[in-house]
Amino acid sequence: MDIGRLLFLSVAFVTHAVVGYAFVRGFTDVDQRTGAWLGLGFGFAPDADFLFPADWGWPFVHRGITHAPLFALAVVGGAYAVSRRRSVALAVALGLGSHLVIDSLSTMGVPWLFPLRLSWNAGLDVHGPIGTVLLWALSIGVLASRTDDVSWIT
Repeated sequence: MDIGRLLFLSVAFVTHAVVGYAFVRGFTDVDQRTGAWLGLGFGFAPDADFLFPADWGWPFVHRGITHAPLFALAVVGGAYAVSRRRSVALAVALGLGSHLVIDSLSTMGVPWLFPLRLSWNAGLDVHGPIGTVLLWALSIGVLASRTDDVSWIT
């Protein structure tokens, strides 16, 4: 893998994790430490499909089963079954959901009707430089809206 591709993937992975973290911190009442782990982890989780061996084929490919809403629903249900806390299930849903929405906006899309091999996309360059800056700005805005102490800005 060339350095350009490695850099692209690294930035995309971190961006997904940061957006997931921001949404969990911004829209749930999960405590900070748990929220950080859930947001970062589940914001990144769908891209764990990069770990699948290439010879496994569909649906174990990038933007296959791990990028399907059905998979997200199963994971959220599992999180609720284990924790018995709606706030934890919501945090998992926001982490995974943010990833699926971002990738839906990209040119590759995600398989919204899994197990059918159809994907929908908006055709936007959300993983390009401008899209990445906008996603980070959105994340910072969500995080800033959750703090009462903004004295560090002035």
